[in-house]
Amino acid sequence: MQSKFGLETSTRVCGVCRESQPVYRQVYSGVSFCASCFKKSVEKRVRKTISRYSLLREDDRILVAVSGGKDSLSLLKILAKIEREYPRASLVAVSIDEGIPGYRDEALRLAADMCRRLGVEHRVYAFEDLFGISLSEAMSRGVLGRLGLGACSLCGVWRRKAISLAARELKATVVATAHTLDDIVQTYLMDILRGEFPKAPIGLRREGNGIIPRIAPLRLIPEEEVVLYAYLSRIPFQEIPCPNAQNSQRDLVRTFLAQFESRYPGSLFAALKTIESGIMPREGGLTPCQVCGEPASKAICRACELESQVSSLLAEKGRLLGANIGVDDVQSID
Repeated sequence: MQSKFGLETSTRVCGVCRESQPVYRQVYSGVSFCASCFKKSVEKRVRKTISRYSLLREDDRILVAVSGGKDSLSLLKILAKIEREYPRASLVAVSIDEGIPGYRDEALRLAADMCRRLGVEHRVYAFEDLFGISLSEAMSRGVLGRLGLGACSLCGVWRRKAISLAARELKATVVATAHTLDDIVQTYLMDILRGEFPKAPIGLRREGNGIIPRIAPLRLIPEEEVVLYAYLSRIPFQEIPCPNAQNSQRDLVRTFLAQFESRYPGSLFAALKTIESGIMPREGGLTPCQVCGEPASKAICRACELESQVSSLLAEKGRLLGANIGVDDVQSID
C-alpha cells in the first residue's frame, strides 16, 4: 500500500490506533500512521523536544520567525496550541521582507492569514527599512558582485539581524525558528566542508551575554514529516522555492543528504547525535558589537560589517554617476 506521499506503508491499519488506514510509514522506526495519529505524533515529539532540552519557560514571550513556508507555519500552529495551555506565555509572529518580487509577497500573505486564524500578533520587518536597501536591489545594482557574495550569504546574515532587532523591539524573551532535523544537519555539514567544526549546538537555549536565545522545537522532526504534517493539517503554504536557493551551497548539501537519508534511513539522526557529541564549549564569551550593541564574536558583527560595505559601495556608485562618466564605465561597476 502506498501513502499519498508515495511511501510504502506495508500494513492495513495504523500501528498506533489499530483502527484507521495508514497514510505514512516511518521507515526509520517501522511504524505506520493514520492521518490523525501522525499529526498527534509530530505534536507530541515537539512537546518532548521542548521538555528534553528545556527550550521554553511558562512565562516566555515567544517570537516565532514565520516565513510563510511549510516549516514555519507548522511550527506556529503547534506552538499556538501549546501556548494556550500556559496563560503567562505569549506569542508574536515576525516575518522578514527581504525584497524579492514575485516570491516574498505570497509568503507574507499566507503568514498574515495564518496569524489571523490563530489569533497571533503578526509583524513584518523589511530589509529596505532596516538596512536601506532590499535584496533584489543589492543584486540588480551589482553590490553583491562587488562584495563577492551570493544572495543567500547577505540574506542569511541580515535576516538573523532583523529577527534580533525585532525581538528586542517586541520584548521577546526567546526566538523560535523552524529549523528541522534536515536543516540543522545541513548546517553542521556545511561548517565541516568549510573546514570548521561547529562551535555550538543549533536550536538549544543559551542564556547570557545579552543574547535573546534562539530555539528550534522542530530539531528532531525530519523535513519530510513537517511537509506531511502541513498537508494533513490543511495549512496553506508557499510551495515555490526562493529563486536564489538553487545557486546556494546549501542546495547542494540538501540534495545529497536527502538522497543519502532515502537510501539509509535514520542517517540524519545518527549524524546529529555524533556531531553534537563532539561540539566543545566555546572559549570566551560574546561581546557587544561596537555599532549596534548586539552580541558578536568580534568587535563589529557581520551584519553591521556588511551594512557598512554595502553603504560604501552605493555611495561610491553615486559619486561616479554624479561625475557624468561614460556609460561603459558605469556598467562596469555593476
